[in-house]
Amino acid sequence: MNKKILIIQLRPGLGDFCMFLPRCHEIALNNPNYDITVLTKKNTKADQLLFHDHLIKNVAFIDDNKRKMKLKDLFLFLKKNNFHKVYSYQYGPKYLKYIILSRLAGIKEIYFYGVLKKKEDMVMKSIKSNEKWLGINITNFEGKIITPSIKPDHKKIIVGLGASGDNKRWPNNYFIELINKLNKRNEYYFILAGGVLEKKYIDEITSISSAKNFISLEKLNILGSIEIIKNSDFFVGNDTGFMHVSACLNIKSFCLYGDTPSKDSIYNKNILPILPPRMSETYHGDLAMHKIKPEYVYNIIKEKIFFN
Repeated sequence: MNKKILIIQLRPGLGDFCMFLPRCHEIALNNPNYDITVLTKKNTKADQLLFHDHLIKNVAFIDDNKRKMKLKDLFLFLKKNNFHKVYSYQYGPKYLKYIILSRLAGIKEIYFYGVLKKKEDMVMKSIKSNEKWLGINITNFEGKIITPSIKPDHKKIIVGLGASGDNKRWPNNYFIELINKLNKRNEYYFILAGGVLEKKYIDEITSISSAKNFISLEKLNILGSIEIIKNSDFFVGNDTGFMHVSACLNIKSFCLYGDTPSKDSIYNKNILPILPPRMSETYHGDLAMHKIKPEYVYNIIKEKIFFN
C-alpha cells in the first residue's frame, strides 16, 4: 500500500484551483510512490477537473454537504487517512489550525507558507515554495487538465459493473480475469461503467488488472457517460442500466444473466444474453452469477465478435 500525501488548497474558485494545479502535479511527480489527496472547496469543481487525472487519486471538500468541516471532523479526516506528508498553500493565523491538527494527527512532514501573511504574488509564492519544499527548479508554469486520450482507431470495451443488488453482480475477480484475457488480445480502453456505489470495485480492477487503459464513469452524469461510451466495440457486464443504454446506442451488449429474467432481453437485438452453462432461462432468485466463468464468457465474445 502506497503512502499518502494531503495537499491543502482552500482558495474558493475554479480559476484558483487551475492556478494551483501545476503545483499539485509537481508534488505528485516528485513523490511517485505516494497517493495524492487534495483538500479544497466544492466551488473549485476539483472532482470534475481531476476526474481523469492519474496523478491525483482523491479529492475531499472542506465544505461538503453544505457545511464546513468542524475541527473535530478535520482531525478525524487527517487521522483516519493516515497521511505521511501535508503541503498547505495557505497564509495567516486562521489557517494555522490545519498545521496544528496535522501535528496532533501524527503527520511528521508538514510544509506550509507560514503564520504571517506577506504581500507576494500568489502564483510566484506557490512556485518558490514548491522549489524549496521539493528541491527542484521550476521552468514550466502551465497547468494541464488531464483528459482521456483515445485515438479514433482505438478499441473500447464497456465493462458493466453496476447492479441493483449483490445477487445480480458478477464477481469482481471474474471481471479482472476477463479484462486480462481481452487485454492480451488487443490493447483496449476499458470503460468501467458504474456509479459511486461501485467505486471499490473500480479501484480494485484498476489496481490489480494487467490492463492499463481505464476510464471510469463513476462520477459522470448520463449525458457525459454516453459521450464516452458511444462507438464502443461492445459491452460486457451485469444486467444494469448501462447495458440497456449501450444496446440502445447500437452497441453489441453481452449481458450476464444469473439472477434476473433473461427473457427481458428480447426487446433489443443488440442484447446478447450469456447464461450459466446448461441453463436455458434465468429468473430472480437463481443466484447463479458465480456459475458464469470468465473463460466461458471470453469464448462467447471470441466467437461473436472476433470470428464473426
